[in-house]
Amino acid sequence: MIGKMINSIILVFLMTPVVWAQAGPKLDISITDLKVNASEEELQTGAINYAPGDTIQYTLTSKNVGDALMKEAVITDPIPAGVTYIVGSAMGDNANILFSVDGGKAYSTWPAHYTVRNSRGIVIRKEAPPEMLTHIRWEIQDEIQPGRAHLSKFDVVVNQ
Repeated sequence: MIGKMINSIILVFLMTPVVWAQAGPKLDISITDLKVNASEEELQTGAINYAPGDTIQYTLTSKNVGDALMKEAVITDPIPAGVTYIVGSAMGDNANILFSVDGGKAYSTWPAHYTVRNSRGIVIRKEAPPEMLTHIRWEIQDEIQPGRAHLSKFDVVVNQ
């Protein structure tokens, strides 16, 4: 009798529709790319071809699709393979912009640094070239209202 009762309770529970309220902030991030030096033909046809030396601008739109204020949003984007970050191109209103050269484990302001041991075993801190950059992070200082968005951008050059 108890077994049938438990089965009935489980069956009733499983058949009851569950509505989970999605209260609070929720960030929806979309990324677009634009070939800055696209030819007129590429723009007209939409057939964009990338070659070494081309500049690409990435725009990250971070929209609060929730129903509450988004506070202290952090957006992290890896640098795509085959391109190099253009120094000074990262931007985002009211955001601390940080950079990683170790696959996103640690972040610092630009210029980013890394450490190596010299032949005597002494740890030396060196400034990282843009080719070493693996990620960019924006720590947004503004609160993002529901329905509002924050834009972040950076440029890269296609490698040889």
